[in-house]
Amino acid sequence: MRDATRLKVVHRQRVLRHGDAEPAPSFVRGAHPTRVLASAADGWQRLLETEYESVVISSWMTAALARLAAPLDLLGAFGRVVEDEIRHVDVCAQMVDALGGQPLVPSGALPPLPGGLERDSESEFETVSGLVGFFCVFEFLSALVFHQALEAAADELPRWALGEIHRDEAFHGAFGFEAARHFVPAWSEDRRVRLARRVEAEVARFEQRLGGPLPAEAALAPLSPEVTALEQLGLLSPPHLLTTFYAGVAGQLVPRLLELGIPVELKVDLARSDS
Repeated sequence: MRDATRLKVVHRQRVLRHGDAEPAPSFVRGAHPTRVLASAADGWQRLLETEYESVVISSWMTAALARLAAPLDLLGAFGRVVEDEIRHVDVCAQMVDALGGQPLVPSGALPPLPGGLERDSESEFETVSGLVGFFCVFEFLSALVFHQALEAAADELPRWALGEIHRDEAFHGAFGFEAARHFVPAWSEDRRVRLARRVEAEVARFEQRLGGPLPAEAALAPLSPEVTALEQLGLLSPPHLLTTFYAGVAGQLVPRLLELGIPVELKVDLARSDS
């Protein structure tokens, strides 16, 4: 539910970025085939669910960092991430509405906050590993994917929505790397190797979420008219999602992780990233 209490005034101020956000453009539903609209509404609903998951995780992570006595500037930055992710859910809900769907917020079990959060504890390792996996992998690579989707989108409304989300996602990965820099370099080699294996698993999970691994022939197959129409409404096809992902992992993610002292061993098909 949106605008359900008197706090809607505060929420709307945040969604509109205190008046700095551009208003949502109009959308002519009749200009698109019914089947494409239904598929697009489903696609944006899935994005809504992903962004809502980010609300839960970033809120959890901010609380965990506070219990680890992280610096206030780090906590302040992560507080902004929570606000950003709530805004993204609202933007996705506006897209689902415009496309003729019914936006729904998923309900599910929340991740438990680990106890005994102290520096150099196992709980610290679990928390920071989760932070690196979510922010340095998922948020960092998501920003690249949203940028590619923005480039492909043709209709003004999805371009507006993607622009609002990408604007924030581009910073969230940077916040994650800076937070990790506060903890990881001082860890033992054993801990950093354990972290590397966790990161590799998260990268594989992100690939699967995008529909991968991508067969080589799929990267070369022409897109159907319906898939092209969905890309124009802001929803990239798996081949385009995955080629952006492979290029981002090889060219940007791996070097940044190695700079942090995380000895990842990630191999991607560079030929696919150039497709």
